[in-house]
Amino acid sequence: MNDAALAVAQARYALKGFLREPRTFVYTLVLPLFLLVILNGIFRGGSSFFRLQVPFAVYYTPAIISYQIMLAGYSSLLIAVTTERERGMLKRLRGTPMPSWIFLAGEIMRTVVVVAVTVAVLVAVGAGVYHVPVQVHTVIGLAVYTVAGTACMCALGLASTRACATTEAASVAGPFVTLILGFVSGVFIPVSMMPSWMLDVGKLFPLEHLARGLQQAFAVPGSTGITAIDLAVITAWGAAGIVAALAGFRWQPHDSW
Repeated sequence: MNDAALAVAQARYALKGFLREPRTFVYTLVLPLFLLVILNGIFRGGSSFFRLQVPFAVYYTPAIISYQIMLAGYSSLLIAVTTERERGMLKRLRGTPMPSWIFLAGEIMRTVVVVAVTVAVLVAVGAGVYHVPVQVHTVIGLAVYTVAGTACMCALGLASTRACATTEAASVAGPFVTLILGFVSGVFIPVSMMPSWMLDVGKLFPLEHLARGLQQAFAVPGSTGITAIDLAVITAWGAAGIVAALAGFRWQPHDSW
């Protein structure tokens, strides 16, 4: 079996494990859908966005999509890899004929599948239930930002495993970072209601640019939402994550460092 086939097989194994873990399944797949329904139920009317008055459903559908990309790409991957490392699985894998990178490739491919499925579900619910318009330019922006955002969050998730000494630490750090960035990035609270200092803080991080690019693709007629600054920030964070992951990734449990 060649390396590509091994990676696909590992991804299939990782996906089966993901679907058999109720906590992970609910947290990564059900929570974003729940948030979309709850937020659209709480906020009525519309919000000022890009000098336009847009319905809250048009604001929150892409916002929750961006949050889901970070949940799956950063938080879930961080927890999964740290857990396998602390169980000694990564160390044992390095003693097998299978190339070590196959495991990481499988986890990343599993993440890509989860992101693709959940993004499709969120778009379908937004369009079907809340009448969010989805046009050709929207799909283009959605595809570009989903790919860029997933790559960035996966890189940051792998890089962050170095800072998490235990599975418990990863289980706290991943959701906590994602939740905090969700607030300062205008995912949960419309930007028109947020203080300017909080908006400035959010702009330092990739989730804000991911959310804003997707929201522009959905809200602004004829716009894909693709801007140089948004893609530059997302790419820069992703590149930093790759560098940090290559420099600091550990295959042994924390006790053997």
